[in-house]
Amino acid sequence: MENTGCGLLTKRVFTGSGFIGLKGICAVKLDGKRRAPDPGLLQIRSRGDERHAVRSRFSGGRGIPFIKGYRLFPFELSVSFQDAAEMDIQNKLDLYYNDELVCDVNYSLFARREGTFHNTRVVKRDGRSMYFRQSATNRLWFVVRQQNFYDSFAQRLRVAAANMLAKIQGESDLILMYEKESSRYEESASVLFERLVDEGYQNVWYILPADHPVIPSLDEKYRQRLIAKNSFRHLLYFFRCTRFVGTETVDHAMQLRAANRHIMTKTQSRDLTHVFLQHGVMYMVSMDADLRVGFISRKVKKYRAVVSSEAEAMHFMLLGGFSREELYITGLAKFDRSFREPDSDLIMIMPTWRRWETNQARKDFTQTGYYRMLEKIVSAVPQELRSRIVIKPHPLMQSMMEGADTELSRYLRPDMTHDEVLRRCRLLITDYSSIAYDAFYRGANVIFYWEEMEACMRHYGGAHLMINEYNIFGDVCRSEEELAEVFDRNYSGPQKDLDIRRYRRIVSWHDGRNTERIIECMKKDQII
Repeated sequence: MENTGCGLLTKRVFTGSGFIGLKGICAVKLDGKRRAPDPGLLQIRSRGDERHAVRSRFSGGRGIPFIKGYRLFPFELSVSFQDAAEMDIQNKLDLYYNDELVCDVNYSLFARREGTFHNTRVVKRDGRSMYFRQSATNRLWFVVRQQNFYDSFAQRLRVAAANMLAKIQGESDLILMYEKESSRYEESASVLFERLVDEGYQNVWYILPADHPVIPSLDEKYRQRLIAKNSFRHLLYFFRCTRFVGTETVDHAMQLRAANRHIMTKTQSRDLTHVFLQHGVMYMVSMDADLRVGFISRKVKKYRAVVSSEAEAMHFMLLGGFSREELYITGLAKFDRSFREPDSDLIMIMPTWRRWETNQARKDFTQTGYYRMLEKIVSAVPQELRSRIVIKPHPLMQSMMEGADTELSRYLRPDMTHDEVLRRCRLLITDYSSIAYDAFYRGANVIFYWEEMEACMRHYGGAHLMINEYNIFGDVCRSEEELAEVFDRNYSGPQKDLDIRRYRRIVSWHDGRNTERIIECMKKDQII
């Protein structure tokens, strides 16, 4: 419908016996100023939710006339805790009229298209946190996730105290470096961090849990530059810092999916400099996918992204809206330390996580499409080679599989990092993971398993694959049977010349000097 709109004028979270709800006053305009909606036909729902887990009710007759053709209606919506447990982590809410999708729902009627990252009260049940939040574009979302460290009252007080002290002390020239959830030390950020320390930079710090197993093996000069994750110094430095250098979005430098306004305001500040090192080559799922928005939202003073070739740079520019000056066409720092053992014999299986299956996984991970895909892949491997399988699933799935008596659990190797497995990997089987570029770079063959590709791309939100029949650097299989047919030649044979040529159009640099090029770019931009 044209000329429609919907926004919340007031809102309040409430709970009942087994559900979370939101009630208040909603402003609605349908097809211009004259049409008065029938409240019985109005609904707020989560797009794609066939079970209608979000239930809503509007009242107020034909509504109270308001500004610019809007009419005001009392509304109430609710989600049972049982239904919430099976929903996606992030659920965008929309307005439907007579079962037809008509428009987005604005978190605040008057905020237009720019949000200030508000969220409602957080309701905690059975290890989950649930709340309604405002997106960067002022849309209404319902969040269902595991409870975060900073959800508790005591931790919110620590955050507030650190934020206040940081304002008193003022901004600092320090640079905070990190990898996924500030919990890893195996990708480009750690490689760049060590090089910067080696070159004498005294203002670089790396965030890592105090008990991380890699710490005892690090040289003292690196250990001195570590910040313990979730320590008060971590909080203070986070709020004082204006330069973040990491393999993920700035959110990972503190708390992913925080429901804390101080943290959200900082991560979305326009005064930051962010160097995105990439956790893997992003020439797989297209940059215009809804789930990629965090990597292309660049409302900061200075944003730079590392890419591996002109092909990947064009991907960022055409589908991500980047300018060339925002890109470092240098190659990923972690590739400078990538190698493979001569006697490599492992079969690494690592599919991309399906975020939309997160809550289903917590209920019964064996019923997820992700787990069933793992079963099919393993069954296609010859029996005599299955002892060489190493499954590296998403951390959530790994934690559940480790504690369960399942057929696939014996293939987990939690004692080996991704890098350690890649050093001994002869064959990687994945779907859309950027790990394919890491494995091929080291000399392993790659098989792509795309049985549910179309459905997965829909869940990514308007996405498509950047690799296709003209640039793919490995065999593509659509079924367990096809995988079994191509397995032997991929496990036993060398990389094909055609695959190598195609790969090097996407990953151009192979001289071991990526880190050096990144540092020169950062100097040129006066980031260091």
